[in-house]
Amino acid sequence: MSQALYEVTVNALLDRDRPLTAAGWDAAAARVGRDRAPLLLAELDDAGLLPPALLASAVPEAWAGARDPVDRLPRSRWAELFAAAGLPVPSPGR
Repeated sequence: MSQALYEVTVNALLDRDRPLTAAGWDAAAARVGRDRAPLLLAELDDAGLLPPALLASAVPEAWAGARDPVDRLPRSRWAELFAAAGLPVPSPGR
């Protein structure tokens, strides 16, 4: 997916201005691809569009799906996301 298509996807979700459902997250993550899912996760979390129950599943999915997740988001941001999801941060080697 090109950067422009990624931005269109993110902006469409942000414009909705309502929390995503699990199905909405799954569709959006599939649309942007596994390596951009962590950035999508962070942007939607920053916007308050991921309810706590969804974070509990979306955070580990984004971590596990991305090649080299700490290259996608800083480790400190992952720590924040895992904490918000109520989960321990995995080791860098997963």
